[in-house]
Amino acid sequence: MLSFLRDNPNRYPLGYHAGLDGLRGTMTLGVMAAHVREAWCPGSFVYMDTFFLMSAYLITSLLLKGWGRSGEIGFAKFYARRALRLFPAFYAMIAAFCVAAVFLDDTAGHLRQALVAGLYVSNWTRAFGLEMPQFLGHTWSLAIEEQYYLLWPLLLAGLLRWSGLRLRTVSIVLCAAFAFALWRSWLTFDGAPIERLYNGTDTRADALLIGCALGLALALPQVRDNAAVQRVCRAAALPAVIVLLVAGYTLQWQMRWMYAGGSTLFACVSAVLVAALVLPQRTLAHRVFELPPLVFLGRICYGLYLWHFPIYNVLRFGLGLTDAWVAGIGVPLTFAIAMLSYRYIERPFLAIKDRMGVAKA
Repeated sequence: MLSFLRDNPNRYPLGYHAGLDGLRGTMTLGVMAAHVREAWCPGSFVYMDTFFLMSAYLITSLLLKGWGRSGEIGFAKFYARRALRLFPAFYAMIAAFCVAAVFLDDTAGHLRQALVAGLYVSNWTRAFGLEMPQFLGHTWSLAIEEQYYLLWPLLLAGLLRWSGLRLRTVSIVLCAAFAFALWRSWLTFDGAPIERLYNGTDTRADALLIGCALGLALALPQVRDNAAVQRVCRAAALPAVIVLLVAGYTLQWQMRWMYAGGSTLFACVSAVLVAALVLPQRTLAHRVFELPPLVFLGRICYGLYLWHFPIYNVLRFGLGLTDAWVAGIGVPLTFAIAMLSYRYIERPFLAIKDRMGVAKA
């Protein structure tokens, strides 16, 4: 039941975990490397499920902490906080791209892509081949996240009212996750295009729901404080890191077996690593992901992700530069703009968000 959280609103260790920032920073580097040259990190698509899982874990934890304090999920406040966190930097990037589009060939087409991205539906246009944005293709993942933010608080509120917070609730969410995994497997064996499997919200829902289940599970003292759970997570943390790193440098996103269970397996590996990083026992993974450079990367990773793809592709397709030039110019430029975005766009709005009584996420 939720009485534990209501009676002990500060017992749930949501807090700030520097290791999660470090993990985000590491995953972002892999994605950025792959977008310079795919061969540098061909399996970075695995890290997108890690991002989805971490986001779902953190959002579920925030929602549960709010519920534990007031007995309800404040939908308006939650959506306002998400908007303050995400929209300013996102629409600044969209606006900058619209200005750049004036100087590119097919300006109207690029502006149409900006509209699709700005409406957070680019994952579906990519999934069904309606629009394959050349410069804003990376917004597919942001679209999935936004759709998740819209739906999950409503679903969680209904689930908690019906089932309460208990192991049964975790089991229900896990069953939903694996039902979506089976759905994606059926689509895979039925011959669905890779683009459909890669970009659909439904075909990414397993990672999101596993993250939700993790947030629910770690809110339960019988799970979070269980010595066996802590030992398993501690022992599995380093192997999980190795598995994810090896996957990032060996797998290919076109491998169909990944959509028939493979990505679900890697989401589970990511869940173990995230659990290890938020549970109290220190591991080698903590020491690695809490390194200051990685934590810094994690703090600016939203800006890095927003800006790297359009910058790379304006250099590559707009100016005709080679991968070497994209790396030499695009990477430093991305870091510079991401740091400016964090300092002058994100932080001021984060301050407003924090005044609304929100933990970092």
